[in-house]
Amino acid sequence: MVPLNNNDPMEKLVFCLDKAIETIQSTISDFKDGKRVNIAILGLPYAGKSKLLDEIADIYPHELTKVTFSSIIDNKEEIPIREDPNSIMIFDNCHYLYMRKIGGFDVIEDFLKMLISSDDRLYITTWNIHSWNYLNQVMDIGKYFPVQVEIPRMSKEDMKMFLLSEYEEGEIQFVNDTEKQDKKIFQIVKKPIAIDVIHGKFNYYVLRFNRIALRALLFNRKPDETAESIIFNEIVKLSHGNPGVAKEIWNKWLDYPVIRTSIIGTIDTNIDLDSTGRFVLYIILSMGHIKKEEMKNILNLSCNVDDMIINKILFEMLNQDIIAKNDEYYSVKPEKLYIVVKYLENIRLVW
Repeated sequence: MVPLNNNDPMEKLVFCLDKAIETIQSTISDFKDGKRVNIAILGLPYAGKSKLLDEIADIYPHELTKVTFSSIIDNKEEIPIREDPNSIMIFDNCHYLYMRKIGGFDVIEDFLKMLISSDDRLYITTWNIHSWNYLNQVMDIGKYFPVQVEIPRMSKEDMKMFLLSEYEEGEIQFVNDTEKQDKKIFQIVKKPIAIDVIHGKFNYYVLRFNRIALRALLFNRKPDETAESIIFNEIVKLSHGNPGVAKEIWNKWLDYPVIRTSIIGTIDTNIDLDSTGRFVLYIILSMGHIKKEEMKNILNLSCNVDDMIINKILFEMLNQDIIAKNDEYYSVKPEKLYIVVKYLENIRLVW
């Protein structure tokens, strides 16, 4: 992707967000012409939802107001709306407007009522995709936001541009230090041994396993593939094109200024949790990041758990390197995001 004239807002491209920006600009243009349809921007953590909003805010700096929710909102009075003079309202992280428990939907219901009663305003919102999927099932929330924009996955070429954008050309060295062996995955090898009893030699056969060749097959590598191509293919595969996840993997693999192919395959994919732990993991994933007290507020009614059980579950997740704690907040580690999603999909907690 080649950037166009960055001085022209209509031509501003931010890696793979250009189509999403065009969709939102078109909806804003329709709104100015008298047709209002609210917008929901959907994606997983680290995908770039907030970045997309920042780009929209740069394009319309004097026409909109942006509100960012950074934790669960349990009082509708915390939503500053009615007094604002701007006709375009942006709300980032709207998944913080509900809690998955009895009585946990009052704030989001009031928020949606406010949306449908304000014909003179356009609302642009962002949502964690798994919170959105749940809310769409229980509240049919999609009907309030006819325009739904999913953050697209980055291609290999866009990902390469994104990750290398802060370095000079040739600054990063890509090294294929994977041992080169015979391309056969399995090979039968004759092993002669001497046996004194029969005064001669006896041959037995063993199956030799070529670990390197199997690894190349599993990762669909071509025999002449460059180290750079191997590494970017793996990053795109592990991150599912999510730029925030890819950046975290890149930082872990990079031993500046060198990145080696031998580092691939070092991310642990095992998760071992009980049923309550799985639900806690779902809550953390669907909220993006959450405080322990907020978890407790949800879990006390949903699962009837106490502090000791929550502490035990969080300890297990931290010990398994699934989540991270930053100040008061817990979140899924970026490099484990899609491992967690797959795990929860397999047990039908997300879809």
